[in-house]
Amino acid sequence: MTLIKLKVAEKLAKIARKPDHSPKAMLILTQRMVRISLARLTGIQTERRVFRREAAALLGYPHTQRQYDQLLEKSRTHRADDIRDIKQGLIGMGYHLIKDTDNSYDAIGFDSLCDLLSINPVHRPAIPSDERGLAGLIYVARLENSASPQSDDWGKGGPLFEACFMAMMHWIKTAPECDLPDLFGPNSPFAGAEIVPVKAGVTLQ
Repeated sequence: MTLIKLKVAEKLAKIARKPDHSPKAMLILTQRMVRISLARLTGIQTERRVFRREAAALLGYPHTQRQYDQLLEKSRTHRADDIRDIKQGLIGMGYHLIKDTDNSYDAIGFDSLCDLLSINPVHRPAIPSDERGLAGLIYVARLENSASPQSDDWGKGGPLFEACFMAMMHWIKTAPECDLPDLFGPNSPFAGAEIVPVKAGVTLQ
């Protein structure tokens, strides 16, 4: 992450705090801040991988065990505060998008919103009516940047999708159990699925 990009992010955050922005301007600012935040996160993860590679090169040499352990620990803790702060910011922006706190969908309109999200015009007619909201387009249908190849990896997608995904994972981890949906109840994703009891100590693969 370069100092220039960090300064851009700080400037965008300062602009975003002003109260007189339109929903369209706020969405553009959010897109930019999410992209910069993800780039910073990727940069730190790349730095951590360097330590893991350096540690791996020491395997098999008993006299380097201490150095190996130090590098491995560094790969886990390097810039941990920065990662925490970046993730907190992304989670906050993810919640903001999922809840559509700026009423972007109604204020901007479907076609203009699709333009901002780079949703291919070819894909727009097939979008179901219940997915024609900000969260539906970004998170449910995963149509952000739909003209570009999309990763099928868990939690991967467009930048705004990844912010929403982080927010959802945070909610699942922190919400009281009574607030979480019953995945096996009526009309749930796994309704009617057979639940097989598992003995203690047995892990399903």
